[in-house]
Amino acid sequence: MAMVVWLFVALVITQTYTANLSSILTVKKLEATVTNIETLQRSNAKVGYCRGSYLARYLVDVLDFKDNNIRNVTSANNYAEALRTREIEAIFLDVPIVKLFVAKYCKEFIVAGPTYKTGGFGFVFPRGSELIPEINKSLLNLSKEGKLRELENKMLEKEKCEGDDGDDQDGSSISVTSCWVLFILTEGTSTVALVVYVVHCCPKLEDSMSQTTWKLMFSVIKHYWLSRKVRDVESSTNLPS
Repeated sequence: MAMVVWLFVALVITQTYTANLSSILTVKKLEATVTNIETLQRSNAKVGYCRGSYLARYLVDVLDFKDNNIRNVTSANNYAEALRTREIEAIFLDVPIVKLFVAKYCKEFIVAGPTYKTGGFGFVFPRGSELIPEINKSLLNLSKEGKLRELENKMLEKEKCEGDDGDDQDGSSISVTSCWVLFILTEGTSTVALVVYVVHCCPKLEDSMSQTTWKLMFSVIKHYWLSRKVRDVESSTNLPS
């Protein structure tokens, strides 16, 4: 009985794992509706940028967008809302802001198209400042030791993806709690089988132990009787004639 239950449980777990793996491999992925700026320009689409960023002039002067197609968006929440309502078709952001935005809205938006090099961020010092060599050296050491990457990962970990409450809402993963009924079934069946086996075998075990005890006692008595006979024979042969 216990073997049948274990085989049944193994079959259920195997089938569940196979179905789960198939769902993971075939799950629908986010796909970009726009993959390059040429598509945006040809469709005369509206695009956004972060308020206060230099990207406003970069979009016009370098990427050749029209002024009336550029929208100033103030915050990450507004970025998401503008994209959802199709007020803008895409938004151009600095790389650090993009990473934070995608980390927060990982189920809705993705990064598409190429990344344009614009020089990045920097520190401004007075000309001839004695701090410049030390700052450059420190930044290089942080980069070589991986500290910058570590700081970036910690910053991104703080951004909890909206719509992801930590539980598997899609049922795409198997946890221990998913199989608790099977565990209870196998544990109960195994326990019952063990109890039945012990109860069934105890009388036979007692009979076997009783027979063994009597055999042992008989062997001891037989050995004692034979040894006494041997001693009697030896004593009779050693008597003086």
